[in-house]
Amino acid sequence: MNKALIQHTLDEITSAQTVPCIALGFLTQTQSEVWISGNQALVPEVEALKRDAQFDLASLTKVVVTTTLILKLVEKGKLSLETPISSILTDFRYPDITVFHLLTHTSGLCADHKGYKDHVGVEALRRFIMDLPLSETPGKRVVYTDFGFILLGWVVEALMGPLDQAAKNEIFEPLGMKDTGYRPADPLRCVPTELSAHRGLIRGVVHDGKANNLGGVSGNAGIFSTIDDLMRFVQSLLFDERLLRKLTKTLLRQTHTQGLDFKRTLGWYRKDPTCALGPLVSQDILYHTGFSGTSILIDYEAQSAIVILTNRVHPKRDNDSIQDLRLRLHNLIYTAHL
Repeated sequence: MNKALIQHTLDEITSAQTVPCIALGFLTQTQSEVWISGNQALVPEVEALKRDAQFDLASLTKVVVTTTLILKLVEKGKLSLETPISSILTDFRYPDITVFHLLTHTSGLCADHKGYKDHVGVEALRRFIMDLPLSETPGKRVVYTDFGFILLGWVVEALMGPLDQAAKNEIFEPLGMKDTGYRPADPLRCVPTELSAHRGLIRGVVHDGKANNLGGVSGNAGIFSTIDDLMRFVQSLLFDERLLRKLTKTLLRQTHTQGLDFKRTLGWYRKDPTCALGPLVSQDILYHTGFSGTSILIDYEAQSAIVILTNRVHPKRDNDSIQDLRLRLHNLIYTAHL
């Protein structure tokens, strides 16, 4: 592998300020490489990226935490994919919507509703979400929605206790992910995200508005992590059963929305034309992204994984280069590795 070429490419990207910084990880069974480049902060002062910096993972929370904990509950026999959400969350008013529907984004819940901004605190936002009308018939379309994963986070809490503690007990501590969690203790270790007119410079506090309204702990967003901790996570999903059993990972490697508008498994994308994957990626993948500029690609056929962490929303969110950047980096890694 041409490691120098990869570093040079990252330095070109960050020098051009395509994104302020990049932490890139590549892993196989015999190899683990990490590269970092750029400045983690541009305002109020320029700060060079440190390898142990904690990134706001945004929607990677959905797969790193929420999907994993739901599947662990399935393994423990505490629920099934066909369990109605209303049998656990009794204030949920749609008895036909199941765990499977929420995991595959086929529940019929709306993609978004800006009315959430007026509901701060767990109780207020819970009432708002429980009152949302359906936008689709359950099971008929894939509509990506934060609300479904917020609900799944509450399912976890009903069966496992507080979401942040369950994630620590079941995922982070067993894998040695010591720098991963909700509500990080030291904001200065965190890579800042948006400089917001409403919130100021967002640093060490979750960027996502819904998770922020919930106090920073949510099933849809809120986790902060480092490149090295995420390498531990993908290593387990690829190569061992500390996190999930082999049969559970086989379930994850299936497309559960065949014939619908997007190819999704439980929580994750499978290989879908809408994803910035590149032509060298196999069909047998798990993939997810985060709004802040993060992504995880796990390729079971190639027995490899790529983790990309950026803060593309710093200092402003109107940076739409991330799709092209992910595609470029995936191609770079696959080409250099081959």
